[in-house]
Amino acid sequence: MSVVAPTRGTAVVAVGTAITLIASAIGFARAMTMPASMPGMTGEPPVSRLHGMPLSEMPEMFVAAVGILLVLSAAPWHPARRPVAADALSRRRTGLVAVVATAALTIDISKTSTLGFVIPGMREEYGISPGTASLLAVAGLTGTAAGALLVGRLADRYGRRRCYLIATLGFTATSMCGCMPTFAGNVVMCLLMGVAVGGLAPLLVTLLADVFGTRVRGPAVVALSVVATAIGYLVAAGSALWLEPVFGWRILWLIGAPTGLVLVAVTFLVPERAPSAAPVAPAARTAVARSTLSTGLQRVYAALTGILTFGLTTWVPTLSRADGLPAGTANALLTAAALAMVPCAVLLAWCYRRFGPVPICLGLAVLTATMLFALTFSGVADGAAWVSAGALVASLFAVNTMAAVFLPVAADLAESGRRAGVAGNISFCNRLGGLAGPLVLAALVASVSDVLVAVAVLALCSGLLSWYIGRRHRTATAGKSALLPEKAPL
Repeated sequence: MSVVAPTRGTAVVAVGTAITLIASAIGFARAMTMPASMPGMTGEPPVSRLHGMPLSEMPEMFVAAVGILLVLSAAPWHPARRPVAADALSRRRTGLVAVVATAALTIDISKTSTLGFVIPGMREEYGISPGTASLLAVAGLTGTAAGALLVGRLADRYGRRRCYLIATLGFTATSMCGCMPTFAGNVVMCLLMGVAVGGLAPLLVTLLADVFGTRVRGPAVVALSVVATAIGYLVAAGSALWLEPVFGWRILWLIGAPTGLVLVAVTFLVPERAPSAAPVAPAARTAVARSTLSTGLQRVYAALTGILTFGLTTWVPTLSRADGLPAGTANALLTAAALAMVPCAVLLAWCYRRFGPVPICLGLAVLTATMLFALTFSGVADGAAWVSAGALVASLFAVNTMAAVFLPVAADLAESGRRAGVAGNISFCNRLGGLAGPLVLAALVASVSDVLVAVAVLALCSGLLSWYIGRRHRTATAGKSALLPEKAPL
């Protein structure tokens, strides 16, 4: 029986996965081949734009939900009597896992960034106010907060691969929210998608932290996280630039289906557990714990950067058009700025390796605040829409980098058996802070100058806090290296 039960469970998981993927693929194909129903602008001929469909015409969405339920029911969600054996990774597989986790993190970040590009088109189609539109961001961030907390806990207890599969299946299936006919339907589906996306972020950072040795873990994970952040926003901005004019804002949701298929296909590369580490004496654990960052500081910093990152991510595309900048020009500017982020991300990753997190976070905060204050009080922000848009994108990259630096630092300090839970808790607080961001900026969305000042002040507060936290991290890392035997990169 010990052999038959796992085999049956594996078969059910395979069937449920196949059902979910096939239904999602059918839904994507049907959406892309639907006839155009919206006329072109200013009396032009109809264009190939996507539109909503009644729920009765989307049976594949419910079939995909059944597939996910099958996967959930077949997974052994009971605590193992013996700890799950850690996977022994070869150097080649270690590289593959790092590539997969970075690519998945890029897709995950692009999906979150897409939220801001969806809102302008959604407001135009449904005729809703900025405050009402912010409910979409609130729903999505509520889902990501719940997903981060839930998946982080489950990944430590039941294994990384199982949680990765379920999160990616949820990400793929909920991409069909691009066919929702009403704003309320989009809000509900955005909440469900948020649970899957929110669980992926801390899980992927944990996977990156798992596969690197003690001394290279921090710089390597931060470097890959920062690069993934830059490329993720580039993917979102590029999709809005090239796909939205042809298909409308709904395509930015629907493209989650093919990318989700790719994520599910590489599930077999994801290890169940972190590679085995040398045992640590209780006295050493206590010494390291005392020098580790306090839980309160981690949560405050995560919440503060959440307000900045998610507030800007949600409203940068709207603010870029606030002074009359055409949608196509604004998206082109955002894409160009996102493209410039990629080499900057590589440079910042090198700076982290060379100088550590303190100069990075503090320097970015000071530069961001100085730039925004100068633009605001010189009057340039009110007179040149493209300058304001560029400043907002630069600020978005800066605060996203500050957030991307901190989560890997927290995962680096945690023990391997608690790493996913720690990353999930920090990501949870980041999302809770992010819930306030879209609402705060929604009240200021008509005034770009006020937004610039608010972002500058919050960035300075984050920089000061990161200075203190970064100093504590350096002390903790030094104590950890002295107490733990060195583990060479796998």
